[in-house]
Parts: sequence; C-alpha cells; structure tokens
Amino acid sequence: MTHLGEETIMKRVPSVFEIGKNFANVDITKEPIPVIPTIHYMMGGIPTNIHGQVTVPDLGAGTDEEGLYAEGKIVKGLYAIGECACVSVHGANRLGTNSLLDLVVFGRAAGKHIVDGYHQNDHNYKPLSPQVLDATMGRLNKLQQSTEGYNAQDVADEIRALMQKHASVFRTQALMDEGVDKLLALGEKVDNILLADKSQVFNTARIEAFEVANLYEVAKATMLSAANRHECRGAHTVLDYDRPEDDNVAPNGRNDHDWMKHTIWYSDGNKIIYKPVRKVPLTVDYIEPKVRVY
Repeated sequence: MTHLGEETIMKRVPSVFEIGKNFANVDITKEPIPVIPTIHYMMGGIPTNIHGQVTVPDLGAGTDEEGLYAEGKIVKGLYAIGECACVSVHGANRLGTNSLLDLVVFGRAAGKHIVDGYHQNDHNYKPLSPQVLDATMGRLNKLQQSTEGYNAQDVADEIRALMQKHASVFRTQALMDEGVDKLLALGEKVDNILLADKSQVFNTARIEAFEVANLYEVAKATMLSAANRHECRGAHTVLDYDRPEDDNVAPNGRNDHDWMKHTIWYSDGNKIIYKPVRKVPLTVDYIEPKVRVY
C-alpha cells in the first residue's frame, strides 16, 4: 500500500495501519503487508451419521471388493457436530456454506435425536475403565514435572512452517513425501516440551503446551493422508497428477474411479484405511459428481 502515500493511508485507512503495526510489526506506509496462508476450515473430521452419532469402522469385518471398510458401529452416547465432524454430505466439510449446514442442519438433528431418544433408549453404557484418566493425567504430570525440553511455541512454529511448505494447496508428491519424513521426525520434540511456568491458576502456557500435541496430531492426519492420495481433488492439487479438463480418466487430475473415498487416519501407528463416500440420499436422487470448471 506504499504507493498510496503516508498522508492518504493515515487519512483513509488508519485502521489498516494499526493492524499492520500491531499484528505484523510493519509500517505499511513504508513496507508491504506480509500475507501468510492460514487455515480456513477443517475438511473432514470425526465420522458421524446424519444424527451426529460418531461411527467407527468395524476393522474385524474386513473390506469390500474395492478395499473399503463399511460404515461400522455407532459409538453409543458420543456425538460430534460442526467443524470437528464429517457427515459426508459433500464428501467432506468445506467452506462457509458447510459451516451453516453442519451447525444448523446437523447440530439441530443431533440435538433432536438426543432429546427424542432419551426416554426410549436404554442407558446402559459401557463402564469406564478405572484407568480412563491415566493418559490425560500422564500428559499433565509429565509437563508439570519437566525440567528440560523444547519451547512449546518454537515447536508449534516448526510444525506450521513445515505444513506451509510441504502441504500447501499446490503440492508435488516428492514435496509431500519429504514433509512426511520431516513431520514424523518432530515427534521427539513434541513429546519433550518444557513447561517453564508451573503455576496452577490460569496458566495459558500449560494450555499452549497441550495444544502443540493436538496440533501435531492434526498435522500428521493431514500430511500422511495427502501423501497417500495420488490425485488432485479440491484443495489437494498435486502437480504430478494434473491432467487436462477433458481427460477421460482423471479430468483436472481428479480420479473418481480410484479415489472417490474417505481417508481415515489412526494416531496409533499412523494407520490409514478408506471408507466409501455415501451415494444414497434419503429423499432425493443422487447427483453424480461433475468436473469442476471455471
């Protein structure tokens, strides 16, 4: 915005000047505003049915002829809605219109299902293990007792920089594969965060330290799933697989024959499986996917 001159900037857009100063530490009358990619919306999430009930694949039942796992079992009493959920209406959660769909439609559906079914359902839930809190307390105590290790924000910044370089919108297979190796190598740092502030009241440093591990889980799910998907689809544009719009197999690189399926990532062992996209609407005809054109 330097071409506007200091007088015009301070007269017409003083708020932008303040934002540049406060958030990027730049003087926009003399310097450009840095633009850094950020997350817009979580694509995918916790698998649910149309009532918001969380579902898990039945690994013991095996796969179909295409190597896909079926919908699986409902986790009784557990619901997920909004950005954290994937109902598979659009294939995955994406963009602002889906925020409205997820919250207004499926948030309401989940609430209605809970209320309507409360008096009809049995309330015999699987008993919790006596060790149910061991993992959580273990994380808490490990941080509280730490005397050496890595700064939480430094590690978080490493994860962000790595994801911006290796998992941006435009990717190559080699870039993603390299990103997987580098990301997995960060595990040692994530597991050894130093909590310098041990105070017990309103300790935001402890929350930030916890969030590094959570951020790392999301990064692994994203990076490993992307590296395994050998096609272009939506925000997953892999230059190696780019094809013309009129390609018979994979128009614009999107290979529905091989990759019209959901990725499910497991933190335990970084296992990846696939399940089918729902293609049987309840009350309307199914609309076949079409080539994205502009």
